[in-house]
Amino acid sequence: MAIRNILAAAIMAVSIGAPVAARAQTEPLPVEQAFALTSTANATGSTELRWAIVEGYYLYRDRIAAATPSGEAVALDMPRGETKDDPNFGPMEVFHDAATAALGPVPAGTSAIAVSYQGCQENGICYRPVTRTIQLAAQGDPAAPGQSLADPANGGSERPTQSGVRGAFAAADAGTVVTNLPAATPVAGSGIRIDGASGGLVASLLDDGGAAFAVAMFFLLGLGLAFTPCVFPMYPILAGQLGRQAGRPSARRGLAHSSVYVLAMASAFGLLGVAAAWSGQNLQMALQSTPAIIAVSLVFAGLALSMFGLFELRLPSAWTNAVAGATTGRGGIGSTAALGFTSALIVGPCVTAPLAGALIYIGQTGDVGLGAAALFALGLGQGVPLIAFGTFGAGILPKAGPWMQVVTRAFGIAFLALAIWMIGRILPPVVSLWLWAALLIGVGVALGGLGGRSGPRGVVRRLGQTAGMLALIYGGTLAVGAVAGANDPLRPLAPLASNGTARSAGTLRFDTVAAPEAVAEAIAAGDRPTLLYFTADWCVSCDVIEREVFDDPRVQARLGGYRLLKADVTDERPGTTALMSELSVVGPPTMLFLDPDGAEAPGSRVVGEIAAEDFLERVRLAGGN
Repeated sequence: MAIRNILAAAIMAVSIGAPVAARAQTEPLPVEQAFALTSTANATGSTELRWAIVEGYYLYRDRIAAATPSGEAVALDMPRGETKDDPNFGPMEVFHDAATAALGPVPAGTSAIAVSYQGCQENGICYRPVTRTIQLAAQGDPAAPGQSLADPANGGSERPTQSGVRGAFAAADAGTVVTNLPAATPVAGSGIRIDGASGGLVASLLDDGGAAFAVAMFFLLGLGLAFTPCVFPMYPILAGQLGRQAGRPSARRGLAHSSVYVLAMASAFGLLGVAAAWSGQNLQMALQSTPAIIAVSLVFAGLALSMFGLFELRLPSAWTNAVAGATTGRGGIGSTAALGFTSALIVGPCVTAPLAGALIYIGQTGDVGLGAAALFALGLGQGVPLIAFGTFGAGILPKAGPWMQVVTRAFGIAFLALAIWMIGRILPPVVSLWLWAALLIGVGVALGGLGGRSGPRGVVRRLGQTAGMLALIYGGTLAVGAVAGANDPLRPLAPLASNGTARSAGTLRFDTVAAPEAVAEAIAAGDRPTLLYFTADWCVSCDVIEREVFDDPRVQARLGGYRLLKADVTDERPGTTALMSELSVVGPPTMLFLDPDGAEAPGSRVVGEIAAEDFLERVRLAGGN
């Protein structure tokens, strides 16, 4: 069982696979008929709750809770449920046919108990969380044995509950820790019934092995994500920081700096969890504002110019040793920590399945400690290769001398590339293409691609000239592509090579929505399924998806019958923020597959990057053609 769940968690980390049940063809019963609740006073004077569950429906054991009007949780003694094995999110306990729960002691003088529960129709919808109020006599005895609560007029009352996963149990005020999220929880405003199980990774790991096991698994998941585009920008940043240290970077110094860099990066991930609990927002997204991106781009550009020798960084004396990093010792360490922290929050704002699962778990349960620890472990796992890179890579850097000047210039070029990459998130694509072209042409000239370069002769000079010519050719190609209207530096000549086959921008036409009401209006027709895609200009993984998935002719054909909606969350706006909150979306890229009635297909949600083959499988599981 444990091995199976470990494999399931790893599968979720790369967003691959998720079985989905077929859509039910029968109309769902009213909730009071599907789950008829009665309360009875047994011989000992305690209260027993009993649900009569209609065939074809089930009740989630972990969704049953009780609380006093003041919000104090009341213990419930329940038998073990049947295990419903979900291959993505682990075992979940449910009740079929009937469920019972014995009410524990209640405070003296308590006159009513709020009982919350939630159930689903097999292969169909899931109901909103329901809260019924049981009226108790003095001393906590039930007012009437055998009282039926199926009808609110008969002693029970159905109170309105908050919509969405986050508010599923808030109406009961029971302080219950949600450990498993069922599918298709309705949300107000958007008209969508979401697949709540998309955030259950942490809960599944907790059920399987406890808190320590969950944290350890997040470390392993981070290790698996260490070679993704989210982490790649960290390598030149760390290398450039090591190259700026005085003297020859030793393995010992490299270990110290890379360890501090990774610890700061992991701390930033932990801060994401705390910020999510306090504000309900993904701090990485909040920091992707235009001023923040411009500021970080200018920092990298300034670092590059300083490494080219145009000026030397001189900060106030109180800051010099902490930030500048131009000297050795504590100043370099402080600078490294600042870069690591900033890199995690702003440079690499990638949303992956483990990150999304942890943030959703924190938002639903308020368990800041475990959520932050899991994210800290995720950051440490992602940083293990960085520590190895900094430790062993530092030992092979050249000694001080002419070669060191070459290495310093190379790091300056890397920082310039990072500056362009950052500012490109908010610039028009064609402007970014021109910047890349200018950088490559400049590098090509500096390396002697046009000839006439002085310096060492022999193999080294020929290699430099060859690299310079390649840079000039690629830079010139980018310039031609920019003139032709290209927007992808990896395919600059695509507009010129077009043979009549439309690109995704022409075939997959997304209508932009900016609020829950806009989504509800778009899907109100109910004539076809919908793909809702959350994206942003600064989202690097979104660019990968649009290039490698949406441009795939097979994907375009499969999505031909879909209504395509796009929520642009580049800037924080009330409408898109409300939409993300209602649908439990942590950040882009996230995609929801909705049936014609607005229900999200269980297990089909895409979080983070995904390959075209796996995306096609998600379309199939969601019931696409």
